[in-house]
Amino acid sequence: MSDPAARFESTAEQYAVYRPEYDDRALDYLRERFDLDGTGRLLDLGCGTGRLGVALAPDVGEVVGVDPNEAMIEHARERANVVGETNTDWRVGSDADLAGMADDLDPLGLTVVGRSFHWMDQGRTLETLHEITESGGGVALLSDTEWLARGTADWQDAVYDAVAEYLDDPPERTGPVEYDGSWIRAVADHGFDDVERHSFEVEREWDDRSVIGYLLSLSFCSPAVLGDDREAFEHAVRERLSAFEAPYEEAATVELIAGRR
Repeated sequence: MSDPAARFESTAEQYAVYRPEYDDRALDYLRERFDLDGTGRLLDLGCGTGRLGVALAPDVGEVVGVDPNEAMIEHARERANVVGETNTDWRVGSDADLAGMADDLDPLGLTVVGRSFHWMDQGRTLETLHEITESGGGVALLSDTEWLARGTADWQDAVYDAVAEYLDDPPERTGPVEYDGSWIRAVADHGFDDVERHSFEVEREWDDRSVIGYLLSLSFCSPAVLGDDREAFEHAVRERLSAFEAPYEEAATVELIAGRR
């Protein structure tokens, strides 16, 4: 599944409902750092179902959301409509199309990339963004603890065991990993100044439905990947979770890296 649209082709419904919201402190940081005052253009690149773009729409003049998956874009459009944000423009595309969109997007006040920068050609993307970002604007990369791999709770171990039973090549169960700073260097190396990294610790609670929904939103554990095994997989996850008392608690970290043009 090298096609960026195909990775999440069957996950949009689960992605829209079960991926966690971004922490309010991270959004407040962006509003303050980039002086968001209801004007200017924000690009939500790799927007998925539009969580970031819609959350920040009241703070800018226009939001342009770009994602390679058409179903994701439809969910983003619906999310904006539900809350009445009419200053949004949702487009099917990817980082590979960014250079071709540059004239239309220029100038950008802020670009946000949420939980998707690892899928992109990072150097090329940052180079193009630097060219079309106005002075004082910037770029912000947001990521989140991937709890299936990095969580440390016993209930997460149990869920991983179920996943490993049904997937040939699940991600390695690593526990916490030390941040290597590569994204900070990449942002700085492509001309952005005053690059900062912030971490926001959050506590989340899950139940059986949200755990399964989250798993099905992952590209490597999607309904398409599971195929006919989906029902049995869901049953196996519930069986593993039955040994624990809901809600299941997660200690998560939201990472934010931001630089100014």
